Amino acid sequence: MDEPMLLLLLGSGLAFVFAVLLWKLLITTVGIVASQWAVITGLPDEPVAQVLALAIPALLAAFALLYLPSIAARSAVRSTRVLVKGAHR
Repeated sequence: MDEPMLLLLLGSGLAFVFAVLLWKLLITTVGIVASQWAVITGLPDEPVAQVLALAIPALLAAFALLYLPSIAARSAVRSTRVLVKGAHR
């Protein structure tokens, strides 16, 4: 087997593993894109609906990227503190 074919098989295998691990994200992305496409093509003369169809998922993604990691970090610190307090008793 020559090297380009081996690299192609390795790359496609890694892409498949990556897709399997992130299937929820991929399915959610497909749903968002499909709904945006339906609104934009179904209501071509409604700019407000088009802006909302594009803005709401963007705002939710920005919220998730900006605030959810810090919220998760704070809850992890709290749960660690509870475990440490329970260990001293």
